[in-house]
Amino acid sequence: MSHFTELKTKLKCYVTIKKAVEEMGYVFKEGVTHVRGYRGALTEALAVIDTKASIDIGVVKTQDGFALIADWEMLEVRAGIEQEVFVKQLNRTYARIKVKEEVEKYGYTVVEENEDEEQVVTVRLRRWQ
Repeated sequence: MSHFTELKTKLKCYVTIKKAVEEMGYVFKEGVTHVRGYRGALTEALAVIDTKASIDIGVVKTQDGFALIADWEMLEVRAGIEQEVFVKQLNRTYARIKVKEEVEKYGYTVVEENEDEEQVVTVRLRRWQ
């Protein structure tokens, strides 16, 4: 039996979500509105993240931004994708991309980006005047 769970996020920009998902190595399918669950169960979404398994992750629009919907339990069994790990990686990738987009609006260029063993990201910027 399939059990879809909607996971609320603080992600607000659809384009940045798409970039983050693709940078993570997944295919972001726009126009595909059916999210596959266990034993052929389907649910609706705005876009689908292809996990290369028989279970997908859907991106749905909410009042506050976007949420992810999936049969998370079966996704872990079939594709080895743990909800917590996936969401953490998506949030980090999204934040990094968003920071770069925002600083570029103000004329800065990212010249260096490092991540330490505690996963703290340091970004060095430069702006020519």
